[in-house]
Amino acid sequence: MDIYRKILDLIDQHSSFAISAHIHPDGDSIGSQLAVYSFLTDLDKHVRIFNTDPIPPNYHFLPFYDKIEQPGTLDGYSPEILIVLDASTLVRIGNRLSKALVPKQVTINIDHHASADRFGDYNLVEIDVSSTCEIIYKLIQRSGTTIGQERATALYTGIMFDTGCFQYSNSTSQVHRIVANLIDQGIEVDKIYRDVYGNYPVRRLRLLAKALQTLELTPDGKIAWLMVDQKMLNHTNTTLEDVDGVINQIRSIDTVEVAIMATANAPGQSKIGMRSKDHVDVGKICAEFGGGGHARAAGCLIDKSCKMALKAVIEVTKKYLVYDD
Repeated sequence: MDIYRKILDLIDQHSSFAISAHIHPDGDSIGSQLAVYSFLTDLDKHVRIFNTDPIPPNYHFLPFYDKIEQPGTLDGYSPEILIVLDASTLVRIGNRLSKALVPKQVTINIDHHASADRFGDYNLVEIDVSSTCEIIYKLIQRSGTTIGQERATALYTGIMFDTGCFQYSNSTSQVHRIVANLIDQGIEVDKIYRDVYGNYPVRRLRLLAKALQTLELTPDGKIAWLMVDQKMLNHTNTTLEDVDGVINQIRSIDTVEVAIMATANAPGQSKIGMRSKDHVDVGKICAEFGGGGHARAAGCLIDKSCKMALKAVIEVTKKYLVYDD
């Protein structure tokens, strides 16, 4: 019996579920959670969603986003089944949730990261797909349940996010066939794009302006980096949520192969985001610092200031960089 069938059988056999995903939620983690929530509730299951961090405002257009709870509302809740989505390790859902959200029966791990641990009792991990939302699409299809407009909106959002609006190499023909089916459910692709990427408050642009002032490149122009420290966040009245997408501004520089961004995550800790174009597997670089992700997009947390974290990551990146002869 294949893993899709096993998971669907588990869903049929149980009545209470909890869903969680990685800290600092993004389009794929949020979209997959809400699609699974909708799928399970339509099957008359009792379902709750718990995330360590709040949902960014630009995803508040998604159906059921207000069903996502914070760890403080857990109150000893113990479902029969825990479904963890888009998290390469269990601790990626947050220290508190990873310890307190314990199922009575089994944990189902659904992910697409190459660095994914097989921490679940059942692991549906496919590293050759675009997103966790693509996996959830296939799971719902296998169940015989209609996707419908609400689930299609959530799934499209996740696929759009993890393919970089269909500009990354993971935008396969299969992805486009899936997206065509989602569009046929009556979703508004232009509205989804505007809600996620085209509806920023002015403070976010002011933060971008300050971040770009820190831009530096290696002499050959192949590595570019910038940073957002706590002083910038305070001065522009922004949060970590407002940093999303800034790294893409420097990845688009014509000479750049690897873009790196450091953000002040906590006192003495920096969040590193990395993107590459063609040659460098940034997932492997981030894995050296305890993080991970994909070949072209990855991240990690480093217990150093932004400047010191950047220095360390740049040195490792130079070893991976493929130079033209």
